[in-house]
Parts: sequence; C-alpha cells; structure tokens
Amino acid sequence: MSNNRFKTSWFGILLIVFGAAMLLDRLDVINIDFANIFWPMMMIVGLMIVGKGFSSDKRGKIYWGTVLFMYSVFFLMRSIDTFELHGYIFFPASFLIFGIAFFMMYLTNLKDWPLLIPSVVLCFIGAMFILTEYGFLYNWEVWDIIRLWWPVILILFGLAMLLRRKYNSSPPAPQP
Repeated sequence: MSNNRFKTSWFGILLIVFGAAMLLDRLDVINIDFANIFWPMMMIVGLMIVGKGFSSDKRGKIYWGTVLFMYSVFFLMRSIDTFELHGYIFFPASFLIFGIAFFMMYLTNLKDWPLLIPSVVLCFIGAMFILTEYGFLYNWEVWDIIRLWWPVILILFGLAMLLRRKYNSSPPAPQP
C-alpha cells in the first residue's frame, strides 16, 4: 500500500485567493479595501500556526504565530480607524506583542516559568510607553523608572537561570 496522501497547502490557496482578488480589483471588476481583508486573513493564518504549534508542541510556531496574529490585530485596528493608533505606537506595541508571545510559549509548559520573566518585563515596558503616548504618564517618568530599575531585570534573569539549572539537575524522585 502506498501512503501517498494529498496534502493541501493552505498558504498556496491563500495566495491564489488573494492574488485573484487583487487582479479583480486592478481590472475594476470589484472594489476592495485590502487592509480590511488582508489583516483578518493574516490573523487567521497566525491562529492556524499557533494551533499547529500547540497540537505538535512546537514552541517556535506558537511564538511566531502569536507575533503574526498580534501584529495583524494591530494593523487591522489601524486600518479600520475605530481606534486612534498612530504610527508612533508601533514601537511600544511591539514590546507588548513580544511579551504576549513569550507568555503563549509559557502556556505550552507551565513548568517553564522562566518564560514569564521576559513576558512580564516586555509587557510592562510596552504598557509604560503606551501610557506615555496617550498622556497618562510623562515621558521623563518612564525613562526615569527604566533608568533606575533596569538592573532588576538582570537579577531576575540570573535568578531564573540558577533556579532552572537547579531544577533540571535535581535527581528524579524514587518511584515506589
């Protein structure tokens, strides 16, 4: 028996549909605002990648699928003009997006708690910068906090490395 199964390339189908829609728009057959179509499609692709990562326990897929999904949400919100998101929010939003991606990796294995450190640090920095952009905090306050407290990040990373090594090197518990 041969095990030749036909595997569908969902990315290929997505490219065909997107290319056909672009061609029909260029030929003035239909009028499409691609930002309102492209970003939801990228959100779906990101969710599919995250789902595959969770089902196959691949952290890289979870991380980059989350990043793709979150950036797609950000750009969709910018394109529909429901929220006031200017271009200068991209930098602080990136901190939040990468922090959320680390948190998603943590959710695959709750014993891998050192992933919470970059998650919390990145989300905190991103939230502080977003609060300054919208006028809830002064810019100098955030920079002063970061200037004063950044060594805590080094301490937390070092502590996580020591505890992780101690946790991994401890002998397994005897089984009865």
